[in-house]
Amino acid sequence: DTPEMRRKTPRVPALAAVELSSKTKAGRCGVTRNASERGLLIVTPSHFVVGEELSLSLHMGGEQGNVRARVVRVEENGPASPEVWRYRLAVELDGALREELLDEAQACARCASKALIRGHVLCPLKI
Repeated sequence: DTPEMRRKTPRVPALAAVELSSKTKAGRCGVTRNASERGLLIVTPSHFVVGEELSLSLHMGGEQGNVRARVVRVEENGPASPEVWRYRLAVELDGALREELLDEAQACARCASKALIRGHVLCPLKI
């Protein structure tokens, strides 16, 4: 089984600033790369471990939301990776993301993608 086969809802490109907190690490930063109704892929400079429980605060455009999650996969970005931050976390959410948050994150990802195609550096997030 691949992760795509196990997912109940599809993942879509999504861009949101995320504050991650666990029992041992508070106020860490990250950025989502994709999202589904029940999960997120987050890049972050902070190392977390599989099974770790997190509190997430998501910020995108004018929307903000808080959700609990559990780390289900941790990958280290290699030297050839285009990612600025070292770790990629897949998290499973305890509850579904609000539709408004998911819509706003998708809009931010589309906006950033267009800016990158045009050669602009852009941070569409308002934190």
